[in-house]
Amino acid sequence: MSVITLDDQLDLLERQFTEVASALADGNPDAVQSAGAKLQQLAVGLVQMADEVGRNRLAAPLRAQRMKALAKGLPALRENLLRRAAYVDRALEVVVPTAPRSTYVGRNTYGSAMRQSGAFNVLSA
Repeated sequence: MSVITLDDQLDLLERQFTEVASALADGNPDAVQSAGAKLQQLAVGLVQMADEVGRNRLAAPLRAQRMKALAKGLPALRENLLRRAAYVDRALEVVVPTAPRSTYVGRNTYGSAMRQSGAFNVLSA
């Protein structure tokens, strides 16, 4: 049984992060899903390791710098994932167009009153 240190776990996490980014750039949804799940498992493993050995060990200058780099990269990765999702949604709209909105659909649930016709616009008693 091999012992994994915090530095080894950070190395694995960084490699998996770059794997997720490359899978996202390639546009392969299966690769993104599997790589993302593995990234999540490694991140949870790092948190559990840090809890076991003490979180102050992560405060070492080099480890803290690596953690900050990962933390800064995650929003960019999430933004790229959202861009890819929007791209797929647009492509689906082209391939499978939605039905046009009906002309007679009103805003309220129960329909609207009929429009007045004829010469009288207002009736008064």
